[in-house]
Amino acid sequence: MSGRGGTLAAITVVTLSAMYIVLLTSVMALLQSGLASTPFGQGAMAELVLGILGAAFLIVALIVATVVVTNAFVLVTATRVTEIALRRLLGASAQAERARIAREGLRLSLGASALGIGLGAAAAYGIFLAGAQRDGMFAGATAADLVNPLVVVPLLVLQVCTVIAAWRGSAAVLAAEPVQALGLAGTQQVGGSDDVRLGRGATAALTTGLALLALTALAGAFTPIAAFLGIVAGTFMAIGVLAGARGLVPRIVRVLAAAMPRTGPAALARRTLAEHPARTARAALGVLIGVAVVSMFVVATASANLSLAIEYQDTALADQADEVLLAVLGVVSALIGFVVLIAAVGLATTVALTTRLRAREIAVTRILGQSRRDAATVVVIEAAVLSVAASLAGLALGALLGWVGAQSIMGVALSSRIVVPMIPLPLIGVVLVTALVLTVLSSVAPTRFVLADSPVRAFARA
Repeated sequence: MSGRGGTLAAITVVTLSAMYIVLLTSVMALLQSGLASTPFGQGAMAELVLGILGAAFLIVALIVATVVVTNAFVLVTATRVTEIALRRLLGASAQAERARIAREGLRLSLGASALGIGLGAAAAYGIFLAGAQRDGMFAGATAADLVNPLVVVPLLVLQVCTVIAAWRGSAAVLAAEPVQALGLAGTQQVGGSDDVRLGRGATAALTTGLALLALTALAGAFTPIAAFLGIVAGTFMAIGVLAGARGLVPRIVRVLAAAMPRTGPAALARRTLAEHPARTARAALGVLIGVAVVSMFVVATASANLSLAIEYQDTALADQADEVLLAVLGVVSALIGFVVLIAAVGLATTVALTTRLRAREIAVTRILGQSRRDAATVVVIEAAVLSVAASLAGLALGALLGWVGAQSIMGVALSSRIVVPMIPLPLIGVVLVTALVLTVLSSVAPTRFVLADSPVRAFARA
């Protein structure tokens, strides 16, 4: 994948994110209007719960989008090293180049957001028409129920996140001196140092996040306001994972790699993963975040549905409870689908970036006698190991956040005060297999690009 591919990935993610924001705010407003006609939507509590859910969905989407767009701009910048280096030799400063790329990110974001807003509004209106034509909780809804003026706030935040992502994505290459950049266009590594220590900041964030999650689960038995604390806890956990990825991911990879063969392409893949923990962490981060987000929503929804089904079983409200649960489940499923699309684009971009930036390393191994087939096999094995390691970590993180989220919102509404944890194993299995397949397939195109030429020409081009 070239810089053009990185730009396309950034445009796709911003478009999907803007569409997601409009669709989320509109559907949440429609859902609030529909719930008002049922016993479950009476009072300020239902409005508070929906507000918390909406805020959580928005924060998750913005975090995922920022990570993906950052990697996309890393890829874009990495393919422009020579061009940037020439401008710097002619007197341009690194800060001026970074500002130029940030402005490019803003222009990209504004155009893609406009497209996403239009698509989101059309999708929301389609959902309204489908719901209004049926008997049930949405029968009395009007198109005005879709309008939420507060949608402007997350859309503005999306623009800020995109500019920040473009700025951060340009840092690795522009940190090099002009002459160095001209000579290292294909070998500039991205992802930080290869120090595998977790770091004090990451440790503090993870410790604080875990403590706040425990407090959130406890407070959820008494008030749904605990969900606000849960959002703070989840943010600390996300910061800890992002900051400590190069200390956490390589340790998991090391355990899995211990079972790999000691000879052939598998041995080379094993050694490469161990020698470049920063690169390993960056490549796995997209998978980890994607699986964590999907697992979080799946576990939260499944746990809440099971607990409410048990709570209202054999009561007069059982039928209405089923209707509300189906409506909420449909909304959540659609929102999860958008997050999965964003994460999938991020996954493809990250794998493409990793392969593109190691073009010279692959060319050297081929000059030393490695065949195209073995070189491709090494990349695929690395991608598979990274996917499994990141998926396991993402599943554990997502399941924890999902149950705590459900407990913080629903615990007070249950007679037992405890949401029953529910992990739908078949669905989780599908998520893990999908992540593995996407990771391996995403490595095919950039690997073919790197292996297209002879080893010497590939080395010179890198």
